[in-house]
Amino acid sequence: MDAYASVSRILDAARRLFASGQGSATLNRIAQEAGVGIATLYRHFPNRQSLARAVYDQLFDEQLKPLLERFERSDTPREVLLDMAERLLLILGREGGLAGSVGDIAEATRELLHRNGDQIEGAVRRAQEAGNLRPDLRPADIPTLITLVAAGFSALQDGSPRRYVSLLLDGLNPAFAQPLPE
Repeated sequence: MDAYASVSRILDAARRLFASGQGSATLNRIAQEAGVGIATLYRHFPNRQSLARAVYDQLFDEQLKPLLERFERSDTPREVLLDMAERLLLILGREGGLAGSVGDIAEATRELLHRNGDQIEGAVRRAQEAGNLRPDLRPADIPTLITLVAAGFSALQDGSPRRYVSLLLDGLNPAFAQPLPE
């Protein structure tokens, strides 16, 4: 079996176990579920956190990156950001043990968003020019806002995440903006 197939099977097995709430499943269990030896798993993922991060990266690419691409094409970003934050909360809630295994879920989210900074910067500038985002918003503020959502995901799961994220995003509205401190 080639390395790519091994990695793919390991990620699929880890994702299934995280989603089933078995975030504490051992690496041995994940290797067994993937049909690979533990040495193969360790060759690609030296620890549980690196495996969880790879699963999170994969979920991000599959489920959040399309929303970032939609954000990039939009000059009315509030709804897209709301969809993105809500999707992130759904992923973290649905994937059970993933967030705990990733380690610092907020930092992992921030890194993934910063990898896509060019898309965010263009969208923010275009929306500001259209008058749909406050003029003092920095493109780097968007990853920080989404990271705050990831950091507080457990508190938002019990109510209506869309409601609370919507309240957070109202701060982006230029009509009611107060000058931001530096």
